[in-house]
Amino acid sequence: MMREAVRNERLATGQRLREAYQAQLQSASQSVQDRWASQFQQLDDLVDTNNPAQSFATLVTQGPFDSVLICNEQGDIIYPAQPILDRPVLAEQNPAWEEAERLEFSLNKFREAAEAYSRLAGEEKAGGGRQLARALQGYARCLLKSGDRTAAIKALQSQRELPQLRDEQGRSVAATAELRLLEILDRDSDLWSEIAEQLAQRLGDYQDDLLLASQRRFLMEQLQRLTNGKFSWPTQAAEKLAADGVDVDHSSSAGPHLQQASLPELWFQASPDRQVVGLFRTATIRDRLLTLTAGLPLSSGVTFAVSSPRETSENLMDQSLGTILGGWRLGLAVTERDPFDETSQHRKAVHAWIALLVIAVTCVLAWLLANALHRRLRLAKLKNDLVATVSHELKTPLASIRLLVDTLLEADQNASNKYGHVNVREYLELIAQENARLTRLIDNFLTFSRMERGMQRFDFESLDVRQVIFEAAEVFREHRDDVEECLGVDEGQQAWISADRDALVTAVVNLLENAWKYSGDQKRIVLAAGREGDRIAISVRDNGIGLSARSVSRVFERFYQVDQRVARTQGGCGLGLSIVRAIVQAHGGEVRVESQLETGSTFTILLPRHPENSAILQQQAAVEGKR
Repeated sequence: MMREAVRNERLATGQRLREAYQAQLQSASQSVQDRWASQFQQLDDLVDTNNPAQSFATLVTQGPFDSVLICNEQGDIIYPAQPILDRPVLAEQNPAWEEAERLEFSLNKFREAAEAYSRLAGEEKAGGGRQLARALQGYARCLLKSGDRTAAIKALQSQRELPQLRDEQGRSVAATAELRLLEILDRDSDLWSEIAEQLAQRLGDYQDDLLLASQRRFLMEQLQRLTNGKFSWPTQAAEKLAADGVDVDHSSSAGPHLQQASLPELWFQASPDRQVVGLFRTATIRDRLLTLTAGLPLSSGVTFAVSSPRETSENLMDQSLGTILGGWRLGLAVTERDPFDETSQHRKAVHAWIALLVIAVTCVLAWLLANALHRRLRLAKLKNDLVATVSHELKTPLASIRLLVDTLLEADQNASNKYGHVNVREYLELIAQENARLTRLIDNFLTFSRMERGMQRFDFESLDVRQVIFEAAEVFREHRDDVEECLGVDEGQQAWISADRDALVTAVVNLLENAWKYSGDQKRIVLAAGREGDRIAISVRDNGIGLSARSVSRVFERFYQVDQRVARTQGGCGLGLSIVRAIVQAHGGEVRVESQLETGSTFTILLPRHPENSAILQQQAAVEGKR
């Protein structure tokens, strides 16, 4: 609704002015197209009368371009030209070259390698060979490696006097030597300043076309780095942009119409004979088109504006500049405040604030609703899980007790049963076991309920961890038969913790019950205490069925049971380990599990040592010393 209202306001304002400005804008658009096309006239003549490097420098410094690519008549780019990458095969087969390189790179005999390169340079110079640059550079390089800095400087100075010499990749040997001298000479010396000035002048000289574009760009960057930006060249940015243009290679697809390149914010257009490909940045095109409108008649209250093909125009009206300019548009924008525009802006602001307010209120209400729904779903699921688990787990021991009591009642009515007194004792023991099981279930439910409601209270005291181990083992022995055959206890050394004795014993007993439940017939359970860094560790290790990686991540969740069949035969409701975690966390510790399937599991409780541990140990030591 807001967009439609603003759009209607703009349409009404634009319609009032469209009739007055339409003819004027069309005339201006045609003039801009003609002036733009005239920029590319006679560019090919310039390329024919100058070397490629000089043509490049002239066009980027005097023309409207950000950069250009210079091509030959076949459409191949000749500036910036690519370096020659392949080395002549002849040099690879020359034993003298192989020996020189072996001395330098394999044997590190730099003095002998320098002499070998010197001999090769003499041979190449006398025979007019193509490897002279390579030999001279190898000679200077080995002198530097051998530590003969004076001789190396002299060799590099002699290379400066060979401006026409190029290496195998077409790079100027003289320019390379000057950069190397700047790197090794004292920067405070007059010679260093002289060479820097000479190199800067060489890099700005496009007259003789002695430098590859890639070498020129590299040397410009290095010289600026060495001189902290003292030198600059008007062609440096154009050189970099031209290198990017070569990578994209527009020469094959360039035409007499402005086109957008694959690089962002870059456009290109070729001259009539395609010997010059002009490169433009988006901002340059915009500024150039506005410059071309200079002197064109224009009514007061409006100004020329330019927009690219992908821009959404905010102008009063627009006119396409045709295919020659790639879909760019020339438009008219209002410069004086218009009452209709002011009204539309005010309404736009009101609509925007209303929309933001509605969105904010909707988001807040949605968040509150989602949060409340999530809580209700969580509580409903927790309630259903608890009711289902309590119903099932309490039903089993109650059913067993009822069956045993009914059997005893029937046996009591049959007085002739001479084994009645034996059955009575056996059944009473079974009833006692089921009653103990029922009591443990109810205790777990009550503990879980208190913890969920935040009502569980802990009475902390200083305890020796060995007391916890001892009491937990005794409670576990009361719950299970034949414990002595499978339970191993290692109380460890004396170590003090601050804990609730009953709660911590409950946590350890739950771990022992869990280990018993999920172990086979040949049970082996080890309860141990020790130290792990600055914490006290209580571990329960078994040889049971183990846990998968997925079960390890969920084993402490409430009501989660790894094996439902074991849980049904051994009893349990999936709350024991969640109670363990809650108790341990309340003590400022953590509980972790390490397990392998069919091998067993180790549950470890880590508790912080009592801060008064050292003081207690000193008191005990003093008492024992007096004794």
